[in-house]
Amino acid sequence: MPRVASSCVVIACGLLVLLIPTEIFAQQTSTSSHLLQRNSPPSYAPPPTTTLNPSIMQSGNRSPSDAKRPEAPAADPIKQNAAERNLNRSLTNDASTRTNQAAVVNSLSNNAESRIGESISKPGEQPVGEVNNSQQDMLRLDDVIASLYRSFPVIQQATLERNRAAGQIVGAYGAYDTKLQGYSLSEPTGFYRNYRNGIGVARQTWWGTYLSAGYRVGRGDFPTWYKERETNNGGEFKLAMEVPLLQGRAIDAQRVGVFQASLAQQAAEPLIQQAILNSSAEAASAYWEWISAGAVWKAQRELLALAETRGEQFEIGFKADKYAEIDLIFNQQLIAERRAKAFESEQKFRATGFKLSIFLRDEAGQPMVPDDAWLPEYFPEAQPVPTDDYSQDLAAALSRRPEPMLLRLEIQNINFDRQLANNNLLPRLDMITEASQDTGKPASTSNDKGRFELMVGVQGEVPLQRRYARGKIQETTAKIAQLNEKLRLQQDKIGAELQTAHNALVVSLQVIQQAELSLRTATETLSRYRFGFDRGKVDLIYINLLESKVNETEIKLVEAQRNSFAALTAMQAALGLDPMDQAMLISSLPMSKRPGPGHLPTPKPLQADQFDRDWKRHTDPNKNP
Repeated sequence: MPRVASSCVVIACGLLVLLIPTEIFAQQTSTSSHLLQRNSPPSYAPPPTTTLNPSIMQSGNRSPSDAKRPEAPAADPIKQNAAERNLNRSLTNDASTRTNQAAVVNSLSNNAESRIGESISKPGEQPVGEVNNSQQDMLRLDDVIASLYRSFPVIQQATLERNRAAGQIVGAYGAYDTKLQGYSLSEPTGFYRNYRNGIGVARQTWWGTYLSAGYRVGRGDFPTWYKERETNNGGEFKLAMEVPLLQGRAIDAQRVGVFQASLAQQAAEPLIQQAILNSSAEAASAYWEWISAGAVWKAQRELLALAETRGEQFEIGFKADKYAEIDLIFNQQLIAERRAKAFESEQKFRATGFKLSIFLRDEAGQPMVPDDAWLPEYFPEAQPVPTDDYSQDLAAALSRRPEPMLLRLEIQNINFDRQLANNNLLPRLDMITEASQDTGKPASTSNDKGRFELMVGVQGEVPLQRRYARGKIQETTAKIAQLNEKLRLQQDKIGAELQTAHNALVVSLQVIQQAELSLRTATETLSRYRFGFDRGKVDLIYINLLESKVNETEIKLVEAQRNSFAALTAMQAALGLDPMDQAMLISSLPMSKRPGPGHLPTPKPLQADQFDRDWKRHTDPNKNP
């Protein structure tokens, strides 16, 4: 009986080991095993402050993973005026944030929360083309980005990567599940009639050891060569252990599966960040296109209005025999041409609004076409670009951008496969231990099963060529080399993106200055020719050419401002800055006071005698008036 009790204690200890959670071993391994050490992923913490544009990027040292996103608000009907929307719509902060960039989409900055409601509320109806832009009614860039964070499908799809990766890691730990095993076998006919039943548990431990423990009972008549199937009347308790000594000891396929699932979980955050950066850049581009198209449409309507007003004057003058019929007909031609241009620009404006609606969504997540009344009258004031440190900006961009992070994680993933292949070069050598004890009345007079039984030994195998392991090592080594080259190329591309965006930003500001100067001089020239037209010194053809030239330079200034902010968006995306922070900074800039549609520069007043002297110099430079 003492031997039976001690044997039961040993078997009970084995059962206890089977129930220890595998995660405990996994946590210990991540800090102790030299084979599992791997480079920590680059932190998204702010690098040295970037000085590209202090007024635009000064608080943009965060990556999108640091942004805070509120919970989606409860459904609320769209309000019809700005006052109602401010009183009836609000958003709440997300109660929890993930660390190490886990909150790329889970949170937005607090200042953005108060703007999300405004971005998806429809202001009061106003006639098309008669836009009354107040600071409150107009659609701002941070409204669009806030709506994007909350319900854009691409970002929502990316956030689900967390759930997929979490499921993958749960499935990887399934290799260490405790298995309940059992059987019931009977031979009720024939010369040897017997009955066998058994139940037990088994599992693989974190370090590759396979443990099993169980109870079985075998009764009846057994042939001599199957006497091991027979047990005493009380049955047999058994504990078995198989320990790898070479192959499978330091690392095995099950542990590699867990490590790779953990890497997939780490890759979820850069994937979300990548979705935010790309989607925000597209949304900002669509927003600036929408503002630009609206300004161009307004400029074309203004040009059309000039011809229509002049046409009314010509009709009155023709009836009074003041103007010739040819002038009236020519002006009607101008009206038709300019009206067609206005229709084309309106079509483009509508198209940009439809494109912007992909990113601008209501509370239900449905696309929302921006109203004409939301169109800002001016671009924000373009800020000067100070001299920057390219190497510092490049280092900051490489630490924030998700593409290098994803490639490094992929390299780590392949490196685990290479470690496993190196381990598979070793022979398979396992130590086997089995302990068993029968209980109850002896099954035979010799009581040959009554004693405690212990078996200890080793078994092994090794493929002589070991081609599978060597081939896998060659494959994974080449794959890692490929990824390293891809990483180097990606870093070069980021550097090129920075240089391209910075150059475009600098040049676009210079183009804005020259386009503004061109518009002011074109307006001044048109003013003088109109003065001459009123006095019969210039015909309508010259006026049409000059009005078209003013319209052309006006549109060029609009496009120059659009290109400037598009370059700024590209610069922010290249640096990997938080789109929500950058959008809020841009939206806080004062409105530009540059001339443009609806506010052309006022020409200098002209005196008749002064104009006559100047006109004589123009028509006959050799004649001194």
